Amino acid sequence: MEQFENILTVKHLKKSYKTSSGAIDVLKDVNLELGNGVTAILGPNGAGKTTLIKIFTDLLNFEEGQVAYCGKELKTMTKKEKSQTFSLLSEGSRNLYYKLTPLENIKYFATLRGIPFDSIKEYSLNLLQKLNLYEKKSEMVENLSRGMQQKVAVVCALSMNTPVTFLDEPTLGLDMESSINLSKFLRSPEFTSNRSIIITSHDFSFIENTATQIYKLQGGMMIEKQEFGESDDTFIIRINHPDIDKINDDGLEIVDACGQYCTIKISVSSLRLGEEIHKLNDAGHEIVYVEAANQNITNFYLNKEP
Repeated sequence: MEQFENILTVKHLKKSYKTSSGAIDVLKDVNLELGNGVTAILGPNGAGKTTLIKIFTDLLNFEEGQVAYCGKELKTMTKKEKSQTFSLLSEGSRNLYYKLTPLENIKYFATLRGIPFDSIKEYSLNLLQKLNLYEKKSEMVENLSRGMQQKVAVVCALSMNTPVTFLDEPTLGLDMESSINLSKFLRSPEFTSNRSIIITSHDFSFIENTATQIYKLQGGMMIEKQEFGESDDTFIIRINHPDIDKINDDGLEIVDACGQYCTIKISVSSLRLGEEIHKLNDAGHEIVYVEAANQNITNFYLNKEP
């Protein structure tokens, strides 16, 4: 698969809907440049996420702006070029045929795209193996659990092996173990090194553990979350009877201090908070209080400022 610096480029995208009371501007000025990796797009219901994905996958027209894949404008691409460029797992839609097996579903959707099944069979079997579905590859989808059906739908989208894959609410129906396994797979360098995965989801834990970029659709425009990383949540920790010298020697940031206690601030992934607290306790610090000062994704999502 050929590599491009920007796999998906969006410039000044606008979309409105006509209603009996007038036009509603859903997308006012969306700009985006995405390369390899996993990108998450957040936004409340009605923000325009579904509209955006439908435009990106040529299911909906737009009034103004530009959408380009690998340097070629979407409006000028042939049907074959589109089928070889992007694939979609659509939330709330029937993504599978229940009377077919997982492998038959993959073969069917590949045929619709004009992709020879033999060219993706080995890759598809590997995906089924990675997502713990290999033993179910020949069972009727209707006999699988809701979570397994969702994983099969994800595999069908990924099996097309396109430079861009859109996953709309991919964790619906998944248990915690399946969600974690999917996250690990999607963020693995060997998978994302030459492709772009774009996720829309309200599963903040999944997003935090999977995405390398996070955007929010707000007021018809795209806002990027800055300085996103694994150690991005901020926690306030109160320590009783502190040894100030030891706290300084440990490189901890003191926010407030008095004779009886001191308050420190640490930045760490919420998943690693327990590990950091254990380290502080083992170092002799008596922790009596922990407060999340800045849950990064939640605050980013709820913040109404541009």
